[in-house]
Amino acid sequence: MGESSDYRVAVAIADPAHAPQLTRTAVDIARERDGDVLVLSVLVTERDSPFSLFTDDVIIREFGGEQQEILDRVVETAKGTVPVRGQLLVSYDIVRALTDAVVEFDCDTLIIGWHERERPSEIVLGSNADRIVARTPCDVLVEKIGPADGVDSILVPVAEGPHAKLAADVARAIALTNDARVHLLRVVHDGNIEAEGLIPEMADRVEPAEVWTEVRTGNVTETVVDEASEHDITVLGSTRRGMLRRQLVGTVPQAVGRRSETAVIIARRPVGIRPRLNRLIREAL
Repeated sequence: MGESSDYRVAVAIADPAHAPQLTRTAVDIARERDGDVLVLSVLVTERDSPFSLFTDDVIIREFGGEQQEILDRVVETAKGTVPVRGQLLVSYDIVRALTDAVVEFDCDTLIIGWHERERPSEIVLGSNADRIVARTPCDVLVEKIGPADGVDSILVPVAEGPHAKLAADVARAIALTNDARVHLLRVVHDGNIEAEGLIPEMADRVEPAEVWTEVRTGNVTETVVDEASEHDITVLGSTRRGMLRRQLVGTVPQAVGRRSETAVIIARRPVGIRPRLNRLIREAL
């Protein structure tokens, strides 16, 4: 992929039906950052199989024709305002393939889809999605597919922390591309006036997109779920609350994602010393 771009958004495609929405989000973010988009698809092989005797190029040429065609169609459809290319990966481990690709291609953001289904309680988003969120060394957006009727209104529940700031940045990018309005909603359990302090900072991050701010009192999850139905997309940062296994995204984003009938994007920024150092190095280069 060309080296001229300073910002790269990778988007992982598993279900072709979800590809249009996921790639639209990727293009919106890349466009605002003057970046490019890398569409990833994984050709899965068995760990112990004759495939280990062949190179990835041979496997793709001999067995990846249909998947390559799907990838090519997705890339062609997404082309227009930003550079877009596709990369078919070969691996017995989808998560490892994607996390390795993020590093190899120097990606700043990875977008993956989330399709709600029955699952064991210890799995939050799905086994692969959980592992990707936990291991990917860049920003991760987990997007629940919603109705494809355009974007006029975006809900951003306001909270503290780096994940909430990332959510505001994502909402701004989508809003500017689609000429949409952003509703910043702060929900508190009581009439805590100090809760309004976060609103100006988040409004500044969302501008120059049109912004509407509001503070409500009530149950956070129920209020956000109810309000989400009035918007085309809800973008919220992951939280640290909840049981240990749920700390990947937090109980509120998980509940909103599962119960909302419209599109939901959960944003998570890597935390810790190493991710911060990597980010500073990339920004300095």
